[in-house]
Amino acid sequence: MYVFVRLFYIRNLSVGSPPGRPGRPVVVRVEGTSVSLKWTEPDDKGGLAIVGYFIKYGVAGSSDDQYDTEKVHQTTHRFSGRLQPRTFYQFAVAAVNYAGEGPQSDFSECVQTNLGTVIHFV
Repeated sequence: MYVFVRLFYIRNLSVGSPPGRPGRPVVVRVEGTSVSLKWTEPDDKGGLAIVGYFIKYGVAGSSDDQYDTEKVHQTTHRFSGRLQPRTFYQFAVAAVNYAGEGPQSDFSECVQTNLGTVIHFV
């Protein structure tokens, strides 16, 4: 006895789309060369769960190819040990789901790192 199996290929099956733009990152604390950020998740999650965020960061005014990217899983993050003292930085965030990466948020306000003074933002 033979069993025949037919395989059907479904094209353009859409189970979700990349998420929308997250909220602009807000600097909540600067301590020496450490910077803490928070942002809001996108209103449009693309029908899928958000699995992470890419934070784009670099020296304010630098060309795009001089910015670095870091992947995180929450809507808060603390940069520690990677930033230089007395330097202005900017941050932007893009949400990621299983369909891909969404558009980048607007950049944060410029923030200057320092040499040890603690500055709190509300």
